[in-house]
Amino acid sequence: MPANPPPPIPTSARTLLCVHTALALLMTQVPPLFPPVLPAWRAPLWYAIALVTGILTALVTVRPRTPRAVLLGLGWLQVLLALVNGFLVGDIAALLLASWLAVSALALLAGQLRKNPRKALVAAHVVSSAAWVGIGVVFVALSAVALTATDLHTVHVTYELMEKFDQTLLPWANVATTLTGIALGMTTKWGLIRYRWVAIKLGISIGILVAAFSFLHDAVVTAVEQSEQLMRTGGTVAQIGANADVVLWGFTTALFSLVAALLLSLYKPGGKTRRGRRQAARPTRQASAARA
Repeated sequence: MPANPPPPIPTSARTLLCVHTALALLMTQVPPLFPPVLPAWRAPLWYAIALVTGILTALVTVRPRTPRAVLLGLGWLQVLLALVNGFLVGDIAALLLASWLAVSALALLAGQLRKNPRKALVAAHVVSSAAWVGIGVVFVALSAVALTATDLHTVHVTYELMEKFDQTLLPWANVATTLTGIALGMTTKWGLIRYRWVAIKLGISIGILVAAFSFLHDAVVTAVEQSEQLMRTGGTVAQIGANADVVLWGFTTALFSLVAALLLSLYKPGGKTRRGRRQAARPTRQASAARA
């Protein structure tokens, strides 16, 4: 008996790949948002991303019957290049934009997952989510220690430790949770905006990312610099200013948001969104039209 043909590649996959290719080419010409760690590697990696996504776009458009293993291999390659550019090179655009586009396109190419791959993806999402919550608890505890300590050296060491975690552990947990969540939504029945609880979880992840890169990271870095300067000049803890409050309440809000996202995953409240209801009703309307 011949094997069932693979499902057709959705048009949205082609659209995402085109957007990703255009973004990669644009990033080769514009300066980075923040200074990268390895600036010499930034442009070559963006060109490599543009090449891979361009090839993928051409294959799914001109030769849609290309073996799915080839398409998925190229899809994984674009994800890997985006993550290398984001984490090792330090390009924020690659971390926040290219990786999301790459994972979304890969998920659309993969389609609905079978049981074992789906379980593996769920496990990865659960582990990364738990790590993110745990790191959030550590950040809140360290923020409280720094805010209540009376010894300036203790305050400085605490903020230095937070800065190290903010540059190492936290981004990995944040990005891993978000990307596995996107992949899980797009390769299962839940979707990304088909159910209210999934859409709210996605909004929480985006909100925390925006807060982290807009002011929380800067607040931690400023607190480190202020405490170091006060140690040199013989200042006091009270002179650190409002950054201590911003760090504490910012990470506390993020932690409660993560706990809320965890509870949403457990209880799945709210039902379908308007878009989800329209998608569910579409096959029924098509079947009725076919019978007529």
